[in-house]
Amino acid sequence: MKSKLNHIPKIIAALLFLFSPATEGRAQNFGLKIIQVADSSSITQDLQRFDSLWYDCMHGYGKSDVSSLFADHLRGISKTNPITLLNFISGIDMPFSDVFGFKLIHQQAYGDSVNMYQLDMGWMQLAALYHRQEKKLMRFESLNIFKLIPNTYQNLTVYTSTQIPKKELAKAYNQVISSMKELGIDIDSFKSKPLIIYSGATLKDAYGYVGGLEYVNFFNPGALHGGMGDPFNRVILSGIPKPVHVHEVLHFAITFPCNQFIGEGLASYYGGIGATPYAENKDVVLKMLKNKGASTFSSAMMLWRTEPQFNSLRANYVMAAIILERVKSDFNLDTYRNFVRHCRTDEEMVNSLKALYQLQSEEEVFLNFFLK
Repeated sequence: MKSKLNHIPKIIAALLFLFSPATEGRAQNFGLKIIQVADSSSITQDLQRFDSLWYDCMHGYGKSDVSSLFADHLRGISKTNPITLLNFISGIDMPFSDVFGFKLIHQQAYGDSVNMYQLDMGWMQLAALYHRQEKKLMRFESLNIFKLIPNTYQNLTVYTSTQIPKKELAKAYNQVISSMKELGIDIDSFKSKPLIIYSGATLKDAYGYVGGLEYVNFFNPGALHGGMGDPFNRVILSGIPKPVHVHEVLHFAITFPCNQFIGEGLASYYGGIGATPYAENKDVVLKMLKNKGASTFSSAMMLWRTEPQFNSLRANYVMAAIILERVKSDFNLDTYRNFVRHCRTDEEMVNSLKALYQLQSEEEVFLNFFLK
């Protein structure tokens, strides 16, 4: 019988090993299906019911219709899920209930009917809502306890603590549209689909109520600002001090398939990383690659395990953006558009670069872009 980890990308497999339930310390299940607690005294009937619902939700995550588990499920969305941050994990062909551990670290009541449970997965934290009367899960969008203000522009609705001038929304929106035009992407299709953004300086408050986390993210331990998108419900969580998180919006605007490396590179090249242009970190990333002896893409990607600064700079995003900038500069627009559409896998990306620059190996490609 093959191990389940055989079906998971190496970087994710390493992550699961580092933060599997067996490595999480003293937390135990005490008879619960999926939630772990420090001691059995924290287990209540509400927690037992939430645990059962959460197990069913994770067991069918992304594959089954879990809308019946929610008190406020949306019509037409068959795979509703309160988690936003798990959606970017691809390549795990098994129920999340078999993969991740969820340690209860905080719980609190909202009014007379809702409990919020904060769960620690080791590499990140997230929150989930439970409706005590209906005995079901809830979507965070339904609980606007922080009274955030909706700001609308085109197909965007941006929730913030203050009103946003239309010209600020227009500037960010036009940045997205101009990027799509350069990439040759259908604009009308993007404009026809509503997109919700929770944004502003009240990062902790927004994450606390929309479904995110306190920003303790293993992939980015040194970051002060960031965001994530939920493709199932078309919701973006943003912590940058700008009204629209262009990087995250571009993930919804760029519709052609590409590997994660180039996907993040496109969002970073056109939309920046956090609140700043990607180029601000370019020199320090190139210096780090040289000093650490990286000579291939795979060796560079392994730096996330040993170099916290690599994560906090989102160095892999910067690397991908460097490639895109070079290809666009060295070739015509049609060749550039063709290239980004022929990076559906890591292997295809490297082969496309070898063909474009007439190079013989991955090492030569890496040298050409990062070590000269």
